[in-house]
Amino acid sequence: MRKLLLLLCGTVLSLCSCSPGEESASRETVSLTLVSFEESRALTEQVNLFNETHEGYRIDVQIYEQDDVDKDDRIERLQREIAAGRGPDLINYGSRYASNYCLGHYTENLLNYLPEDWQFIYFSNILKSFFVDEGLYAIPVGFSLRTFAGRRDMLGNRERWSIQELIRIYMEREEDIILYPGEKKVDVFGTILSNNMESFIEWEKGECSFDSEEFRDILAFSNTFPDMLRITEDYSPKTLFAEGKTLLYPVYISGIYDICGAGRILATDEVVYVGFPVSEGYGTVIQPSSLVLAISANSRHKDISWEFISQFLASGYQDEKLNRCLPLRRDTMEHMLEEAGNMDYTVDADGNQIPIVKLKISFEGEESIEVYHMEEEEKKQLLRMIDTASLNDAIDYTLYNIVLEEAQSYFAGDKTLDEVVDTIQRRASLFVAERM
Repeated sequence: MRKLLLLLCGTVLSLCSCSPGEESASRETVSLTLVSFEESRALTEQVNLFNETHEGYRIDVQIYEQDDVDKDDRIERLQREIAAGRGPDLINYGSRYASNYCLGHYTENLLNYLPEDWQFIYFSNILKSFFVDEGLYAIPVGFSLRTFAGRRDMLGNRERWSIQELIRIYMEREEDIILYPGEKKVDVFGTILSNNMESFIEWEKGECSFDSEEFRDILAFSNTFPDMLRITEDYSPKTLFAEGKTLLYPVYISGIYDICGAGRILATDEVVYVGFPVSEGYGTVIQPSSLVLAISANSRHKDISWEFISQFLASGYQDEKLNRCLPLRRDTMEHMLEEAGNMDYTVDADGNQIPIVKLKISFEGEESIEVYHMEEEEKKQLLRMIDTASLNDAIDYTLYNIVLEEAQSYFAGDKTLDEVVDTIQRRASLFVAERM
């Protein structure tokens, strides 16, 4: 009887317990791989937060170092891995993201993961500027804006213009007024091209239009400037802007107070933002932040991968963690602008209240311009600029360098305008078609 009881107890214990292998499997951590094309402290912090708060999951970051290959080669290597059924779960394309990286749908359409009311939560036009084939295959954590500002008495009330209008206004200016400090052939061409190159390309169709009249006008206009800058000892960009001796002031907005610079530098309340010359829409250019995230089409953990990306889109991160870029969330922006109208103070050793400088605009060797708060009109202008922006700066720098290289043979007088346009169109068409 005693032997029978012992046998029964042993059977029950064997049924209720797991083998060592089964117990290990039940506790096994699922590892997700995140490929990043550059180092990022912000990315590392959020990976660590994810790993601490998601039991059973872990993200491992793999940096695709540049070494002796350029970024395009690394992108193509990643695409080959995904096409072969391998590849990571998550991707950070980084600050040099180009929209053609998402051709071929190597990544998931993130519109399927955004909430239904995403167009009210985020600046919808900003996200739409990153669409490829009507889908969002990579999402920036934040964005910046680039535009041109000028005096109303020089540029009129316009909020946009074409290259033909820019040329006409420049040609009709007073003789001692320059386009902007730093004007020379390559700089003028590179500045205009780098901020509207996408308008000459249709990646989805594998077509480009560098043989258009608009592009020819940009080349010809750029060629009217000097090859080299002629700068004297008393040269002062700050003075040129303040005295109305420049037609344009280049504006880069990566923080809300950056909108405050133009009026103070141009020394006028009558400031207009005309953007870069484009044939359609507004010429305010959207530049993605240094974090542009995607989910691989091959990932077996798409939902948990989206949870990681969602950390960057949550109000907590957008309110407190963004660095050197504007928020995607509309409510975050509205809260920031509400606070920006206030003067903030600190107290010195003598108990005196000292206003806190929100923005300092510096010119080498000259006194800085300090901003302490935003005016209501500046807030409205920033929101208007964000809401009308549609031109994406996510350009392919390999193609950009091809165009710039060929243009310089025209600036040097080695080729005619027609010859250079034909060469650029031929090389660019081949490059774009290969990425279909």
